[in-house]
Amino acid sequence: MSKLTKEQVRLLIWLSWTETHFEICREAGYSYRKVNGLNTYVNDNGEPFKFDIRTLNKLVNENLVTSELVYPFGIKHEHYFLTEPGQAYVSMMACSVST
Repeated sequence: MSKLTKEQVRLLIWLSWTETHFEICREAGYSYRKVNGLNTYVNDNGEPFKFDIRTLNKLVNENLVTSELVYPFGIKHEHYFLTEPGQAYVSMMACSVST
């Protein structure tokens, strides 16, 4: 696995929290590429972090994050979540910080 940037690690940790979710609309038309869930992707001061799709793509390519299609209100969204290797990576980071 290649080294992750600070932004990639931040997004990976954020996706690991049980109270977060992240979805990108995959319908063609007016709502295409709209996102759900980024309202909680903020720093300690409540200021939003800039989201870059390349960060998400890197995590998907590294098999740390995967997705499934969901249809809230009949509109197709891609819901992203951690894979088992992604969960293990976050756990390893937590262990290395606590020691």
